[in-house]
Amino acid sequence: MPREGILIIDDNVTDGFVIKRTLSSLTHEEITIARNGLEALSFFSQRLKGEEGSALPRLITLDLNMPKMNGFEVLERIKKNSQTKDIPIIILTSSQLSEEVKRSYYLGANSYIVKPTDHDEFEKIIGYMYNYWFVFSKIPLE
Repeated sequence: MPREGILIIDDNVTDGFVIKRTLSSLTHEEITIARNGLEALSFFSQRLKGEEGSALPRLITLDLNMPKMNGFEVLERIKKNSQTKDIPIIILTSSQLSEEVKRSYYLGANSYIVKPTDHDEFEKIIGYMYNYWFVFSKIPLE
C-alpha cells in the first residue's frame, strides 16, 4: 500500500493547528488531523479498506494524553498491525515523565519530543522534526 502524507493525532485544537500549519509550509503532502485515538483508528480502518484514498501516512505525530483512547493504546495498535507497524511514529506530547518516555519506546515509538510551551520554539521543533524525517532520513514509501 502506498505511503504519503502525515497524520497528526492530537486532541488539542491549537497544537494540532500549529503542527499542521507549520508542516504545510514545508510540504505539499496531505496532512490529516485526528482529534482522538478512536478517530485515528477509524482513519486507518478506512484507508486499509481502500476508502477515502488508499494511501497510508508516511509519518505520524501522536499525543499521549487524549480522551476516548490514549496515545499508548493507539501506538500499541498501530505497531501490532502488520500493514502499519513500520510507519514512523513521533510522540509529540507535553509529558516529560521518564516512565512515559520509556513506555513509548517500549511500545515502538520512533521518537519522543516534548512540546515546548513557547509558540516560536514549538514551530522550530516541528520544522526540525520534518527535516529529520523527510530530508535526512529514509522512510518506507510502501
